[in-house]
Amino acid sequence: MTIRKSINIIHLFVKCLLLMTMTTDGKKIMSIKSNSLEIANLQDTQTPIGVRLSGTYMRSFAYVTLKDRLPIILTKIIDSFSRNKEQIELKYGQEAIQELKEIVGFISQLKNEIVTNKPLKILPTIENDDDNDVHLWNKYLEDKTKKEGTAPTWFNTEWLYCECYMYRTLKQKFLLMNALRMYDPFEEQKRNAFINSLITIKLLSKYLLNIVDKSRLIEEAEKKQEFIKFVQLNLWGNRCDLSLSAGSDISQTSNPVDQLPALYNDVLVDATDFAWQLLNKQKANDSNIVDMVLDNAGYELFTDICLAIFLVQFGLAGKVRFYVKRYPWYVSDTTTPDFHWTLDYMKNSSNSDLERIANLSYDYLKNNTWTIEEESYWTGPYDFSEMKEKDKVLYAKLSDAKLVIFKGDLNYRKLLGDINWEYSTSFIEALRGFRPTNILSLRTVKSDVCVGLPPGKGELLYKKDVNWMFTGQYGLIQATIESSCNCSAIC
Repeated sequence: MTIRKSINIIHLFVKCLLLMTMTTDGKKIMSIKSNSLEIANLQDTQTPIGVRLSGTYMRSFAYVTLKDRLPIILTKIIDSFSRNKEQIELKYGQEAIQELKEIVGFISQLKNEIVTNKPLKILPTIENDDDNDVHLWNKYLEDKTKKEGTAPTWFNTEWLYCECYMYRTLKQKFLLMNALRMYDPFEEQKRNAFINSLITIKLLSKYLLNIVDKSRLIEEAEKKQEFIKFVQLNLWGNRCDLSLSAGSDISQTSNPVDQLPALYNDVLVDATDFAWQLLNKQKANDSNIVDMVLDNAGYELFTDICLAIFLVQFGLAGKVRFYVKRYPWYVSDTTTPDFHWTLDYMKNSSNSDLERIANLSYDYLKNNTWTIEEESYWTGPYDFSEMKEKDKVLYAKLSDAKLVIFKGDLNYRKLLGDINWEYSTSFIEALRGFRPTNILSLRTVKSDVCVGLPPGKGELLYKKDVNWMFTGQYGLIQATIESSCNCSAIC
C-alpha cells in the first residue's frame, strides 16, 4: 500500500464520520439525537477563534472524536480481548481472565459515559505507589471543577484534556489489576503496524545504509539534501497514526524516498533550512544534544531511528535523547517496550540491512550516544506552556539540548494549547512562552489547530476541502525562528 493509498483510507474514514453530520451547503446538523445525550451550549458551528477545541462545536474534529472515534477505539480493545483470550491466559495465567471481565465492564461503562456526556471522575488511587501520577490528574480535575463551578463533562470540557484523560483512566484500571497490571491493550496493533510496513522499512533501510557507507565522500551540498530528505521522511512517517484511523490498517509498502517529490506541494510550511543551519554550524560551547519527543510506534518510529542515525553519523548531533510515553497512549504512541521490541525485531530479522540498523542502534544505546527517556509530563494533564511552572526539572533538561524535535499531532496540540488560532498566527506566538531551547515541530495535520500559514492559505485550503485539517494529507515543518515570518512556506 502506498502512502497516498493509506492516506486515502484515513481520508475516507474521516469523511464517512463527517458526512453523517453534513448537509450539501457544508453546514452540519446533529446526526444522532439521543434523549440521554445532554450537551450544554452545543453549537452548530466551527470552533471560534481564540477558543480551545471542545465537543460543544459540532463542526470540529473534537465533536467527531468524542461521538465516534473514541467509542470505536474502546470497542476495538474489547474485540482484541475476545480475539486473544487464549494467548492472554497462556501468558498471564488464569487470574488474567477474571481481570479481563472486570476491564471489559469498565471499558463498556467508560464508552457509555463518553457518548452520554457524563462528568469525568476522580481516578482511583493505588496504595504504596509513590511513582503513580494519579494525584496530579485528580488535583487537575478538582481545580477545574472549582474553576468551572461544576464537574467537567466529556463534550463540554476541553477536548485535549478529556481525550488524554480517557487514556489515563484506562491505564489506571490496568494498574489496579494484578496479572494484567502492565498489559498494553494496543501492543498487537502497534506491532502489526511495523510488520505490515516491512517492505517500505527495508527499502528505507537500504537507502540509509548506502548514505552512511559513503558519508566520508559526501560533499556539503549533498549532505544538506540528504538531511532534507530524512526530515521529510520523518514528517510523512507521522501519517501512520492508529489513533486517527481508529485502529484501521496504516501499513506502508511503497518506496518512501521515491514518494517525496509527489508530496512536496503538501508541505505547507518548511523550516528545514533553519534546522540545517542550526545543527551544521557548531560553535564553541554549543550543546551537541538533540531531543526527539516521539509520537507513533511502527513505521514512524523507524523513521525517527533513521533520522537519529543520520544526525549522529554526519556529526549533526553528538547525543540523541528519545522521549517515549510512560503509558500506552493514543493507541500507537511509542513506549519503552515498543522501542526495544522494534530493535529486537530488526536484530532477529533475516534481512541484513535491518539487522545492521538494529546493531548500530544498540551500539548507540550502549555507549550512551542514544538514551530512551521516560517523563511523566508527556502523559500528564498540562500543555507545554505550563511546563516551566509544573515541571522545572524537565524544562531545564530540554534547555540543555541544542534542538528539541516534537513529533506529531498530539505534541503540536500541546505546544499550541489546542487553541483555535488564526492560521496566520506565528508559531512562536502560539507557543505562549514555551521556549526551553530551539524547537522543531514535524506534524501532519490531523486536527483543527494550525498556525504559521501565509495570509489566506488556510481559508483557501478550506474552500478546496472542508476536511483538510483532519486527514493527515498536509505537513508542517515549523521552528522557533525569530522573524516576522517564522517559516518559509510552500504556497
